[in-house]
Amino acid sequence: MHEWAIAMAVVSSVERWSMEKNLDVRRVFLSIPSLSMLEVELLLEAFNTIKKESKVCNAELEVRVRDQNLKCRSCGNLFTLNDIRGQLDPVLRDYGEENPLHIIPSLITAFAKCPKCGSHDLEVDSSIRVEGIEV
Repeated sequence: MHEWAIAMAVVSSVERWSMEKNLDVRRVFLSIPSLSMLEVELLLEAFNTIKKESKVCNAELEVRVRDQNLKCRSCGNLFTLNDIRGQLDPVLRDYGEENPLHIIPSLITAFAKCPKCGSHDLEVDSSIRVEGIEV
């Protein structure tokens, strides 16, 4: 049910922005990391329900799921979730939807290591961002 909380935060933030700028919002572009495992359809449904009672009631939401970016703090290697998918497959397979990475994405450092140097000291970009607003 993270989708509903995220949709509420997006509507609230965009509504506040549109009121400050005195602009009507037509489209919101949201970027979510793949590790968040959010259900895009549920996120869209939540956004469309919540926006009805707001100043952005005519806005549409476009969601882009981006590959998770990681950086090794030990060697500086930049890589993506796809580069270490083999390390995470057992966790994803064993726990399914209830896997710990779905609940707390920052736990990835307990299950994954840098493919270059083997360090578990990783920075994880798990931000959910409004990347653009069309007025």
